[in-house]
Amino acid sequence: MEQVRASCLTLIVLAAVFLTGTAVAFLINNDFGKLEVKTVIIPDGDHYISGVLYRPRAATEENPMPAVVLVHGISSAKESMSSIALELARRGFVTLSIDVVGHGDSGGRLGATRDPSLGAIAALEYVETLPYVDASSLGLVGHSLGAGAVRAAAAAHREVKATVLIAGGLGGMASSPLEYGVLNTTFPRNLLVAIGRQDVLFNLNQVAGEWLPPVFGVQEIYIGRLYGDFNSGTARKLVAPATTHLLEPLDPTIVSEIVVWMSSALKPSEASRIELLEEGLTYPCRETMMLLSVFSLVGLTFPVSTLILLKLPSRKAARVEHGSIKDWKIMVIWGALSIALLLPTFPLGLSLVFPPVLFGASIAWWLLMVAITGILLILFVIPRFSGVRLRMRKLISESFKWQEALAAVSLFLMLYVIVYLIDLLLGMNLWVFVPIFKVLRTLSRITLFLTFIPFFLVFFYVEGIYLHVLRGESGESGFLTEALEMGRTIGIKIAPYILIMGLQYIPMFLLEVKPLTSFLGFLIEFLPLITLQFAISTACSWWLHRLTSSIGMGTVFNTLMFAWISAGVFPF
Repeated sequence: MEQVRASCLTLIVLAAVFLTGTAVAFLINNDFGKLEVKTVIIPDGDHYISGVLYRPRAATEENPMPAVVLVHGISSAKESMSSIALELARRGFVTLSIDVVGHGDSGGRLGATRDPSLGAIAALEYVETLPYVDASSLGLVGHSLGAGAVRAAAAAHREVKATVLIAGGLGGMASSPLEYGVLNTTFPRNLLVAIGRQDVLFNLNQVAGEWLPPVFGVQEIYIGRLYGDFNSGTARKLVAPATTHLLEPLDPTIVSEIVVWMSSALKPSEASRIELLEEGLTYPCRETMMLLSVFSLVGLTFPVSTLILLKLPSRKAARVEHGSIKDWKIMVIWGALSIALLLPTFPLGLSLVFPPVLFGASIAWWLLMVAITGILLILFVIPRFSGVRLRMRKLISESFKWQEALAAVSLFLMLYVIVYLIDLLLGMNLWVFVPIFKVLRTLSRITLFLTFIPFFLVFFYVEGIYLHVLRGESGESGFLTEALEMGRTIGIKIAPYILIMGLQYIPMFLLEVKPLTSFLGFLIEFLPLITLQFAISTACSWWLHRLTSSIGMGTVFNTLMFAWISAGVFPF
């Protein structure tokens, strides 16, 4: 009875935190009723483009306002540009952030499209038709892949009065003059370039010293200095805050510079820079509330799983013979496998694109190869050095009980239904930079979800053996002891990734030195999100193993959760 009370109380608290975080994020995203925010579907040839439209309620047919289209980078989504969209909309711009071709809720396939704007032209044409938009005052903002897309859109739609290229659309990244135009002192009109000083894809000295001087019409460029004139369309500026490639759309300096830039180019009679920004930026609060919502949503699985499993008989199977393996050894073995196989298996996913999504196939094959190598070590190497032997047939038969598997599926469905209701009632996804949980709207996304399951099922089962079975059990109880044990388990899982990120980012931010650049550095850009997801999955598997003394329920739940995330994030 005491356990039931504790679980119910925890459930109530987490539900309250989730609802509060989601409600506050929703209110901030709508500027407390001053904005109308809705999802729109835009026809674009043989497919459609999905976007989220922010309309100031003051924008009417009698009072049309300028419009800005925002385009995200590769393997991202419209939500990643919503920080800029929100701040512009709060200051009198109609903003449309889109999912480019093959991404998010948009149709088409990235590698098959003939449209270099990836849907940005269709988005521009759409906002032009809106009666509350001043079609003579249009702007474009693009990040990374999206920067090349908006450059192509600006080349095709010569009425665009302001363009922002965030870490993209420069040098050889958009080299076809017919499709992308030739950057010069008049094209695109009123150009702002933003590149983080820690962006591994760009050499800032090369950008400022070689690429941009002919575009700015000067021999030497000073970062932060305005060149040219807004009225003639020749305004030019380069900003370079201390941030990384992935986080550039969230950087406050870049967001603020874009707000001022668009106001200067599209609303020249607007207030000064200080007045534009004196009320502050609200998107950091929204992102904080959204992060709180995501964590509390996953946290709901803890008390709910306890209540579900109360009626099941407890069991404790003897799976390990002749002792266990120390935590640091588990961390070294499992961490070394994960890090060592990341780079070799990445090209495998690019050549063998199954599941059929960019980057997602590489992640799936990476985790599968880690699991296969890990099980071979368990069977043939670890027994020789540690004396620990597993009875694999018995372990597998004991791991997957139908009651626990059904409970895991129920937990997953609970999360999905909650996300579906949030989408239905509020028209909003839950995101951590990208929509970490979202409704799978199309048959292709649902099919993709199913294709990920075999890969993740093998991985999370083998990982469960390393993190829970081979380590043995402490045998101690108590809130503090168990909290420390969960933290230790999460640490074993994510410590290698934190080490790699530290080796990359500490020299970058302290010494302005980039240890890894180009493709390798770009891969590390994804590690923070991957590490966050792994921390969540490890906490869930630890908790479910604690409840059931089995790794099966955690395996099934994490498989479904990761397949869901992957099916919603990666681009076709």
